[in-house]
Amino acid sequence: MKVRDISYYKRFYFITDEALAHLAETEKQMEVEMRQCFDEVYELLRHHPEYSLFYIEQLIPVVQSAEKELWLDITAARYDDRFVASCYSFGQFFAASGLPLKAHLESLMTIYECMYNAFKRQGLNDGDRMMTMNKMARTTLDIISEVDNNNIQKKLEEQNDTLRELSTPVAEIWNGILLLPLVGFIDSKRAKDMMETMLSNVAEKQAKVFILDISGVAIVDTAVANHLIKMTKASRLMGCDCIISGISGPIAQTIVELGIQIDEIETTGSMRDALALAMKRTG
Repeated sequence: MKVRDISYYKRFYFITDEALAHLAETEKQMEVEMRQCFDEVYELLRHHPEYSLFYIEQLIPVVQSAEKELWLDITAARYDDRFVASCYSFGQFFAASGLPLKAHLESLMTIYECMYNAFKRQGLNDGDRMMTMNKMARTTLDIISEVDNNNIQKKLEEQNDTLRELSTPVAEIWNGILLLPLVGFIDSKRAKDMMETMLSNVAEKQAKVFILDISGVAIVDTAVANHLIKMTKASRLMGCDCIISGISGPIAQTIVELGIQIDEIETTGSMRDALALAMKRTG
């Protein structure tokens, strides 16, 4: 995951150095508010109707250990690369907690709301300062959301990789004869995985015949047909004959209508016929 530097966020949120300097003027006067502010934060988190247990057991100890830094980030306007790195660290912590993103954002909004009330008590809540503070809060929330989305995307990709592995189960059904039953939709990524799985098994088991059964393939279009042709040619280069079984009437008609050259492909209508042919080839 790419971590952007502070210059990106300054441009994105239109935060100027002058605005940050204006907010930083509050640091000394706001010192007296820090304890009351975080006491209010902890009280609200402890009594949250949905996530209080998580907040008490996990979040509050983390905030307590970093409350001085969190406080100075706002009151001293420390909008820098360290601030961004801290936001990403919180994002990773939240992502690892297993709670929904809504719980994380609510906890952060609670912290910023209590900070706003502290500024108000000191009479420092003028429009410019609160706008800068709001932009800093939005930066935090956006980074947390981005980290969460990236983690979800990563998990989905890992799940898809697992499904692809499960969707290419090569079985040795007889000495020197391998079978790969294809089911569902074949895209470029899956076709590449199939090719790698096929060739590695041919090499490992010194197969003489490889049966590709496509009776369970949802759609046979030009791309799918071309992938099958490539697989048969690649296996032949390794001394292994490839037989494509499960060619139904509609699939045969589709391939003919697409005008695909299939002269070099050996096909059968059923897996049984393919197995009989393979047995004959291997003696």
